[in-house]
Formats: sequence, C-alpha cells, structure tokens
Amino acid sequence: MRRSLAGLLLLISCVMFAVSISTWWLQQVAFSPSADTDITYSILGDDDIRGEVATLIATADAGELGTSTAQLKEFIEQISRLDAGAALMSGFVSDAHARLIGDSDEPVRISAEEQYTIVRDERAALSPDITLPVPEVSSLALINTTTWWLMLLTAAGGLLMLVVGFVTRPERGEFTFAIAVGMGVLAVLLVLFGYLVPIGPLTALSDTTWMGVFPQLANRSRNTTLFVALVCAVIAAAVLLGTSGLRQRRQRSTPLSVGRYREQHSWSR
Repeated sequence: MRRSLAGLLLLISCVMFAVSISTWWLQQVAFSPSADTDITYSILGDDDIRGEVATLIATADAGELGTSTAQLKEFIEQISRLDAGAALMSGFVSDAHARLIGDSDEPVRISAEEQYTIVRDERAALSPDITLPVPEVSSLALINTTTWWLMLLTAAGGLLMLVVGFVTRPERGEFTFAIAVGMGVLAVLLVLFGYLVPIGPLTALSDTTWMGVFPQLANRSRNTTLFVALVCAVIAAAVLLGTSGLRQRRQRSTPLSVGRYREQHSWSR
C-alpha cells in the first residue's frame, strides 16, 4: 500500500511539473512584452495592427510634411516590414503589449522624436505626441496573473510531491513510469498553451485590433513549441516502452516464489 501510494505521488508530481512548465511557456509566448526587434517585427506582421499604427502616424504628420495621408501611410507600412523599421517602433509596440495585458496603466504614446525617425523627415519632430488607442483588457490581466501563480504553485507542489514520493519508497519502475506520463502530458500542454490558446481563445476575449498580438507571437514561437513537444513525446514513448520491457524481462527471469518452493520441498520429504 505504501509503495502504491509512492507511485501515485510521483505521478502527480510529474504532472504538476508539466503544468508548471507549460504555463511558464505560455507566459513567455504571450505575456512577456519586449522591445526586441524580432518580437516587434512579428507583431507588426498583423495587417490590422500595422495599418492602425501607419494610419495614426500618417494622419498626424501628412499635413506637416506636405504629402497625402495615403502615400505616407503606405511608406510607413513598408518601413514596418523591415527589421530596421521595426526596431524604430519597438518602444511603443512593447508599451502597447504591456498595456493590453495589464502590465502597465500608462497610455501608449508615439513621441515626436519617434515620428521623426519613422518618417525620416525633420518636420515631423514638430508634431505632437500620438496616443495609440490600446485598451487594457481585464480578462487578459486576470489570465496573466492566474497563470503566473499557477506556474509557481504547481512547481512548489510538484517538488513537495516528489520528495514525499521518494520518502515513501516507490517500487522499481514507478518513477520512470511517472516521468513517461509527465513528459506525455507536457507534450500536449505545450502545444495547447504555447500555440492553440494564443491563436484561439485569447483573441476572442476582446475585439480590439491589438488582440492580433497573440497569434503573431504564437506563430513566431510555433516551431520551437512543436519541436520541444515532439521531443517530450518521443522521450515519453521511449521511457514507457523501456519500463514495460524491463518489467517483462523481470517477470520471465523471476524464479519460483518462496511459498511454492516450500510447498514442493515438503512433498519431497
């Protein structure tokens, strides 16, 4: 009974670690605003977000530059699809992401200096700051906080269950079986939290243009997510098959039980 309980505790421990790791990955994919150029480039890959940014800047600066809004908008959109152009916009794009998920209460502004560097005309430096209409989505803030605490609590719970499981002396093979199950669960949860949730459920929480951030970030990390999930699934299958093979070899090589030996020995007298 004690050993069976130990195996169950180890199984729960590995599943809790899988939940902790997968929620950490969700945090990294969807809830970690950054001014990194690659991240900004991915976010600006969304047509609606890119169009909104370009329209606001073009509307504010076209008159000052003596050009049409449509022409300036087209130019800004072209700039945003270059790495160098995305780098110029990384500051306010990161601020927009942070406000969207509740990490910041400050309004998102495009300064006159940023407008000047984007449109490449000194006259834009005379324009006032532009405020991006990015709302704070309360449900995203709740998910952000909940997943962060879930990550910590499941990690702590998994560690506690692991220690107790070893103290209660598991049978041979129970720990490897728990690892196999944990890796299998992790493979599924990585795909769920690292890809499927950001491209689906998260985007449905609001109709604001900036919800397009999440599919873009999920697609940016898609290859990594799928590769790690595949590795976890392969490890789970290999460990499970190895554990099953070890049990079968032990059963074939196990001698007669002591009770049966004693019974045969008593008849031979």
